[in-house]
Amino acid sequence: MTDSVRILLVEDDEDDYFLTADSLAQCTSPVFELVWARNGDEAITLLQTQSFDLCLLDYLLGQENAMDVLSRLKGLSVSIPVVVLTGQADSVVDDNVMRAGAEDFLTKAEVDTPRFMRTIRYALVRREIETERLERNRVEQQNKAKDKFLAHLGHELRTPLASILGYTELLLDSPENQHIQSELSTILNNSKHLLSLLNDLLDMSRIMANKLELVPNTFNLNGFLTDLYSLMVMQASEKGLVLTVTADTLLPEYVTLDPTRLRQILINLMNNAIKFTDNGSVTVNLQYNAEQQRICFTVKDTGIGMPADKLNTIFKPFEQIEDLIQANHGGAGLGLAICNELVNRMGGQIQVESTPGAGSRFWFCVETPGSAEVNKIALDLEAPKPLPTQYKIDQHLDGRVLIVDDLREIRRLTGRLVGMSQAQVTYAQNGADALEKVRQAEQAKRPYHLVLMDIHMPVMNGIDCLKAIRSEEMQTPVVAVTAASRKGLRESLLAEGFDNVIAKPIDRRELGEVLNTFLLPTPVKPEQIAEPDRASSPALLVVEDDEDAAELMCLLLQNLGYQADVALSGKQALEKIATATQPYDHVLMDLHLPDTDGYELSHAIGELAPALRITIISGAEPEQDRLSDLPIDQVLLKPVSKTDLAALNFCVNQPASFTKDE
Repeated sequence: MTDSVRILLVEDDEDDYFLTADSLAQCTSPVFELVWARNGDEAITLLQTQSFDLCLLDYLLGQENAMDVLSRLKGLSVSIPVVVLTGQADSVVDDNVMRAGAEDFLTKAEVDTPRFMRTIRYALVRREIETERLERNRVEQQNKAKDKFLAHLGHELRTPLASILGYTELLLDSPENQHIQSELSTILNNSKHLLSLLNDLLDMSRIMANKLELVPNTFNLNGFLTDLYSLMVMQASEKGLVLTVTADTLLPEYVTLDPTRLRQILINLMNNAIKFTDNGSVTVNLQYNAEQQRICFTVKDTGIGMPADKLNTIFKPFEQIEDLIQANHGGAGLGLAICNELVNRMGGQIQVESTPGAGSRFWFCVETPGSAEVNKIALDLEAPKPLPTQYKIDQHLDGRVLIVDDLREIRRLTGRLVGMSQAQVTYAQNGADALEKVRQAEQAKRPYHLVLMDIHMPVMNGIDCLKAIRSEEMQTPVVAVTAASRKGLRESLLAEGFDNVIAKPIDRRELGEVLNTFLLPTPVKPEQIAEPDRASSPALLVVEDDEDAAELMCLLLQNLGYQADVALSGKQALEKIATATQPYDHVLMDLHLPDTDGYELSHAIGELAPALRITIISGAEPEQDRLSDLPIDQVLLKPVSKTDLAALNFCVNQPASFTKDE
């Protein structure tokens, strides 16, 4: 209870006011400050403009009574404990005022008795308890809102990062960009750094909300250390540093820990060691204590070191040493704080010693339950395998893939990655669109081999779309693609029925494994596809209202050496044909356009440019009786692949035929 309490007394009798004031004045702790209101209107005005801890309310106030005042307070959402005073006891009045929201009910004869003061104290204590409860609820709601905001922020930041990382990787793949490899690598590395900072922020948020849990697994320690060394030795060698991993004792062949989090701790410590060391070496040393079943890790460097007075703060979130920031080493100041929390959860404690100019040494021990019964072997790092600069999607894969995402640039990027194989790509911009395309594919007896489904989309989200697909007994494999990263998300999505889950930004290796699982191997080799001479190749017009599909087809055609242009409607197609400075040699046309159908447009093109030939691209077999009098050479059923386009004849007139990808 506070030392000073402000009380509003609503009383129309002056003698009763003085009696109450005298009684309160006798109390020295707390000190009561009494404000007098003579009627309900005056009381309401004071309560709206000033702050009070308690209201003493006379039951009878001239034309109105306490029930009227309590009702007005409730309507104004004024929250204050109210004790009603009356001239004589009445159980009915007592019950009514308590139901109306009063804290208590007293007779005026009790004002100068100990019960009066106890009633006030109890009312104030109850108010404090209620205030604390409301504050706890407010903090809980704020934490929930913060968690929701961070989850949303993570999703929103991962989405543009997915585009930056993906398209930069595609640019690095192209031989035409050899002259800007250094600049593209800088973009890629900085994008990965941004992703790392985002992951640190989300990890710290989970830690502060006590929502980060370890997932122990049994794994081979030698293999784990070999992979870690292979990853970090390249980074060290780029700075001319010597990286070594040693062990002073035999080590358990297998340990049971959370390998992901242990890897995160060691990578963070090794990254820091390499970052802050310009000359010399970085050494990782292991020691195993069989009696305690603990492994101790030490990361030592010959870097710039840290002053002793800074060592107590480096494990606190958002703390950085100022001179390190000035040295452009950057970071969010979260890495060591996350390491500290993770080590604590593994039953250990991270420690540090450092000397300015001479380097630093970090060490920690973690519990390895059950390791005493495991075979002990000497540390033997396998020769590190050279890491490919870029994982290559298997080009010997075929099949029909539907990519579902509400963001056009992500659809395009994923389509480009999948298109590195021989798969035929189709797009949908939400769950409802995807559901309809999956239905059409099933009805045409050409089901998709794989659907890559974003989770968060308007109109219909990915989970609802999957449920609708399965409710119609369609067994098309559906893999969830999500930028969210909350704990247990993968398990919950698999429980919903998804065949697999991959994260955004999309990792090529992860996507490649999914494609290898669900697509069909094919003996067709890309080098067997003849590429026309670009200078003499036909100029093609692609007529397609779906911008994603049109752009992908143009990319495939250009990759085959053709010149390709796009029209998104029948009207635009006729305008381009009529005004082209260099006549088109061939038209690839969707049958279903927003302003006309392919049959009518083919007839109009025949009248406008009689020599121009057409290839129909259709999601279903065209009506053959409507093709006979039209300038149509070939019909290609959607979805199309690079192999399909390479097999088409864009120059020689021939009877209408169907090209299917069985």
